[in-house]
Amino acid sequence: MASVARPSQTLPQRGVNGRIDHHIAERHDGNWHGDWDRGHVHFDHGRFFVFDDGFWWGLDDGYFPWDYLPYYANDYYPYDYYTDVSPYDNNNASYNIAAADSVTVQAVQTQLLQLGYYNGSIDGVFGPATRDAVARYQIAKQLSVTGSLSPDTLQSLGLPAPAAS
Repeated sequence: MASVARPSQTLPQRGVNGRIDHHIAERHDGNWHGDWDRGHVHFDHGRFFVFDDGFWWGLDDGYFPWDYLPYYANDYYPYDYYTDVSPYDNNNASYNIAAADSVTVQAVQTQLLQLGYYNGSIDGVFGPATRDAVARYQIAKQLSVTGSLSPDTLQSLGLPAPAAS
């Protein structure tokens, strides 16, 4: 009798709305990690885990659900549904954070590289690798996890906040 082999790849999980969620790679019960009551995000073995609905959900590499939304806020209605409204500009205004210039981003990348949170190039571009490094740093320092250069994150890194424009 042949044994049933376990698939070598992670299979897509069905989300609560019945759609297949391709970003979920693992699921553990609530007792899997001890800090379930302190925060909703945990970084383990190169993967982000979020605590939601009593379970830890492991996410694919490079995917971090900012604000825990399975979509971006401005992509809900396709094909210019609201043609009389200008597109939503996600510039972190809701966090009262000034847009960072490339000099600030380079300084953050340098600090995170020295601390071991970032391993990319120092290019001044706030891309996915920088965003994930900032989020890992915020988790480690128990800061509010936004993945952005919030004033408390810059202060924790010993950097000045960018001047408001």
